[in-house]
This record gives sequence, C-alpha cells and structure tokens, in this order.
Amino acid sequence: MSPLRSVTVETPVGDFHIIIDTAEIARASGFGTLANLTAWLPEDVRSMAIESIDNHKYATLVQAYFRGDRTALDTIPRTQPGTEFQKACWHAIGTVPFGHTISYKQLANIAGKPAAIRAAGTICGKNRLALLIPCHRILKSDGSVGSYLYGSDIKEELLKHEQNFLSTDTTTDKFRQRITEQS
Repeated sequence: MSPLRSVTVETPVGDFHIIIDTAEIARASGFGTLANLTAWLPEDVRSMAIESIDNHKYATLVQAYFRGDRTALDTIPRTQPGTEFQKACWHAIGTVPFGHTISYKQLANIAGKPAAIRAAGTICGKNRLALLIPCHRILKSDGSVGSYLYGSDIKEELLKHEQNFLSTDTTTDKFRQRITEQS
C-alpha cells in the first residue's frame, strides 16, 4: 500500500480531492486536479506515489456536507504544519460555524494578533485543507469575497450552499456574540 492515498468526490462545484496518509489523516484537500493539490503537500511527501481509492468513508462525509450536514467534515482528522500564528489562524477558521463568515480583521483578532490582518489573509491562502479548514468563510472587511485559491466563483458557491441550509440556533447566537465582543 502506498503511504498516501487520494479520495475524489464529484461535487456541485467540481471534483474535490482529499489526500490521506496510512493513518487516515488528511494531509491536503481541495478542488481542481489531483496534480495541483499534490503540489501543496510538504516537500518530504510530495514525491511519494499516491494511490487512488474508491468508496472511502471521507467521500461519504463530503457528500453529506453538500447535502447540508453542518458537521460532516468535522470528524475527518487532519494535519497541517505551520508557524504558531498560522496554526492559531487555522484553528480560529475552524470555529466559524457553517453558514457564517468573519472578516480577515476578525480572524487576526481571534488568532491573537489584531494588527496582522494581511498576514491572516496570506495564511488563508496557504491553507492546504480546503473545506476541512473552511477558509472560504473568511471575507474582506467590506463583505466582498476576496480571493480564494480555487477561484472566487467557487468561494461564492460554497457560501451560498451553506446559507441555503442555515437556521438560527444558540450556537450561532453565541458565535455572533463572541465575534462582536472581540471586534
């Protein structure tokens, strides 16, 4: 068995790939081609052969996300190397609930460096775990989508998709209150 395997899922916005290791930990995920996603892997594993697998439980979870399951992707284990601030940003992104957004400014604030707004944006662009770390939920301060590695059209479609399944609940209310207090 190859040390890396890939799972590909057809989605409403194009093929989505997850590259996993033998421990079932996601090392990279994203839209487009598998070859482009492979380029995002750390250098030490980038040249490894990747075995394509079918009927994997992660494919079922991605499909569930696109059917509106808010927490489907939360159970996929993942790893992404980075600096302490990068990890703080990626963790903060993971706290933004399905169907909601925050600004890059709010992201920098939540991650502990309020003045590092541009750095927070750059860190979003270095996220190699699209959807699993939902950087599509981070917007410019004026509410526009800004850039996205897979194109602003896909980012807008993901945001619309999540809005279609959004309902108000106490988790959402608590999140909004926390964000307002930190701004």
